[in-house]
Parts: sequence; structure tokens; C-alpha cells
Amino acid sequence: MGKAVENTSDQFRYVKNRIDMLHQVVESMDPEELDREDFQRVHQMVEQLHIKMDRFKKDWDAPES
Repeated sequence: MGKAVENTSDQFRYVKNRIDMLHQVVESMDPEELDREDFQRVHQMVEQLHIKMDRFKKDWDAPES
């Protein structure tokens, strides 16, 4: 696993990189050859990104000490 992402700029960079990766995966898929497993794999990637973004949002919403 990678190192912890703690500050907002690193968190945003992480999200941007994950979106770029998701884009590459989707672009590599042939819609005519797509099967249920491919669709589920993309769905899982989106869900994982959503979970991570929710965690980051909690960090951004937390009051600073």
C-alpha cells in the first residue's frame, strides 16, 4: 500500500490520479466485448473512489486545531 494521504493537496492529487487511472481502464475496454465482470470491476473502482472521497471530505470538514 502507499503512504498515508493527510493534507488536502495530496488528497486532491490522489483523487485526480485515481480518476486518471479509471479513465485509462474504461478507455481500454471495448464496449462490444464488455461483460458483466468488466462492468463490475469498473463499478468497484468507482465505489472505492467514492469511499475514499468521503473519508477525505470528513478531513476537510473537521475543525482545525
